[in-house]
Amino acid sequence: LEAKAVLDKLQCKTKKVNVVIIEGPKGGSGEIQRGKGNDKAIAECGPGQVTVLERKTANWSRAEAQPLMENWLQKHRGKINGVIGQNDEMALGAIEAIKGAGLNVKDFAIAGVDGVSDAIHAVQAGEMVSILQDAKGQMQGAIDVAMRAAKGDSYQPQSDIWKQYAKDLNWNGGTSKHYYIPWTVVTPENAQQLLDARK
Repeated sequence: LEAKAVLDKLQCKTKKVNVVIIEGPKGGSGEIQRGKGNDKAIAECGPGQVTVLERKTANWSRAEAQPLMENWLQKHRGKINGVIGQNDEMALGAIEAIKGAGLNVKDFAIAGVDGVSDAIHAVQAGEMVSILQDAKGQMQGAIDVAMRAAKGDSYQPQSDIWKQYAKDLNWNGGTSKHYYIPWTVVTPENAQQLLDARK
């Protein structure tokens, strides 16, 4: 999703673009799975449409991503169009590096994952896209399913996630083998609502 957000903004299917990918810790499931998703999104743009100029880990860290991006901006001066951050903290580190170099962050397509508060504020400022992994929704859904297992057929779910995600998430009596809380693209339109929900 984060790669698709960057590549869609860059219109990768109609023009050739250059991106960098800031990865999570090498060999971890998050880095592996998000890396596969990044590669899939790049492939969907078409052969030769996307050049990955750099791809390195910043260990989920904003502090590590900033100097990494600073180096890439020097090495690939004027050539980087987009930054695919495998989490928000690293995307935010890239934004700090871009601003520190005196460049306009809005000239880049940047995305991360997690929907952390600082990233949501950056979305509101038009600096990046974030993908929210709804941990609160996951927790509430898990509690409802556990309560159904403990109390039996008569238990009715208490969380509002079943209404919030009604299009993609069916309670099904609390007996489904898997429940997937959808990922949410944070947009300027829904950003404030997501921030308010944390209060």
